[in-house]
Amino acid sequence: MQINSRTERESMQNKAIVQLGDGDFASADTIYKKTGITHGCVRVVLPDGMPSWLAVGQEAVEAVLSSKQLVRNALEADPAIRPYLSLAGDFPLSEHILFADGDDHSRMKAVLNPSFTRGSVEKLRPWMNDFVDGLIDAFIESGETDFIQTIALPLPIAVISKILGVPEEDQSVFEAKASVITGVGNGQDQSDIQQAGEWFFEFSGKMLDQRMKKPEDDLMSVMAQAVKEGSLTDLEARSNAFLFLSAGYETTVNLLANGLSALLQNKEQLDYAISNKDEESTSLLVEELLRFDSPVSAITYRFAKEATSICGANIAPGEHVAIALPTANYDEKIFTCPAHLDTTRSPNPHMSFGKSIHFCIGAPLARLEGKVALRKTLDRLEDLRLSVDPSELTWINSITVHRLKSLPVTFKPGKVRSSGKTI
Repeated sequence: MQINSRTERESMQNKAIVQLGDGDFASADTIYKKTGITHGCVRVVLPDGMPSWLAVGQEAVEAVLSSKQLVRNALEADPAIRPYLSLAGDFPLSEHILFADGDDHSRMKAVLNPSFTRGSVEKLRPWMNDFVDGLIDAFIESGETDFIQTIALPLPIAVISKILGVPEEDQSVFEAKASVITGVGNGQDQSDIQQAGEWFFEFSGKMLDQRMKKPEDDLMSVMAQAVKEGSLTDLEARSNAFLFLSAGYETTVNLLANGLSALLQNKEQLDYAISNKDEESTSLLVEELLRFDSPVSAITYRFAKEATSICGANIAPGEHVAIALPTANYDEKIFTCPAHLDTTRSPNPHMSFGKSIHFCIGAPLARLEGKVALRKTLDRLEDLRLSVDPSELTWINSITVHRLKSLPVTFKPGKVRSSGKTI
C-alpha cells in the first residue's frame, strides 16, 4: 500500500527505532548499538529527518543493491519524502548514471565505461607516478606535511580533471563546490547546495559547448559526441560531468587519507606495507584499506517501485532504503576478525564500490590512484608517522562520506628527485 499522506508518513516515522546522526554512519559498532541489530533491515530516521529503512550486514546490503524492485529514480519516491531529496529531486544535475535505472543506465554506461576500464586508466600510471613524485618533491625537505592538503586532495582533482579535460585554473573552484554538495563543507544548507549545482551546470555546459566545436582527447569530448549522436542528452552529459567532478574525486580523497591514517596507527601493518612493494601486495593493501575505513559511510537514494521483502522486512511502494556500508564491510559472517587491519586479507569481498549494476564505474581509477599514491608515500617518506595523537584527528562526518579534516604527519627530511622532473 502506498503511503500518501504526511500523517501516515509521520506514523511510520514514529515506528522507527532510532534517530540517526551524521557521525553514526562511520562506524559499524555505532550502527549495531543504535539499531540493536547486526543483520537485516530496520526502520530509522535519517539525520535530515527522512524516514527510511536501513540495511545492516552484508546479506541485507547485497540484497538491496541487487534488488530489481528498488530503483534510484527519485520519481518513484513517496511524495511525502521527496522534499528530503536534495540531490535526487529538483537538483539541476541529477540526470546522471548514478540515479539511472534499466535501459537509461545501460545507455549511459555504454558511453562512459570505456574511459574507466582497467586498461584505459592504466595508461595514466606513468603520468600519475610523476605527478605524485612532484607533489612529494614540494614538501619532502621540510620533514612534515598535511597529507590531505599536499597529496590526498590534489591528486584526485588532477586525475579527474585530466580525464574530463578541466583546465587547471578551474580545479580549486570545483573542489570547493564539490565539498558543499558531497556534505563535507561546514554549514551548507539547501541554498548552498543549489548554488553549487548551478555553478556546475554552467561550468559543464561551457565545457560541452567548447568540445562540440573543438573535440579533444578527453571524456567531455566523448560526451559531446554522444550528445550529437543522440546517445546522451545535453542534461545527462552535464550531470555525468558533475558526478565525476564531485563524488568522483571526493571518495578517492577519503580512500587515501583514511587509509594512511589507519596504517599509521598500526605499526605492524605499516612495516609490512613498507617492506612489501610488489604490485600484488600493494593491491591487497588498497583493498583492505577500502574495507577497513570505507570512503563512503552510507549509500542512499533507493526507492521501492513495488512492494518487496528484504531479509524479512516488508517494504512498501515509495519507501526509501539506505545502506549502512560499514556493517557490510565488518560483517563477522564474511570477514575473520573484521575490526583487525590485515593488509594481506584475501579474499576480501568488501562492498565499498557497491554491487550489481551500480557498482562504481570509477573503481579501476580509484584503485590505481590508491596504489600509486600510497606506494610513493611509503617509499619516499622515511620514518613516517602521525604528528598528533590519533584522538586529536578531526573527522568531518556526513551520511555519505567519512573524511578527515586534516592528516598531519612527520618524516625524516628527504631529497627532491635527482631527475629534476617537474609536473
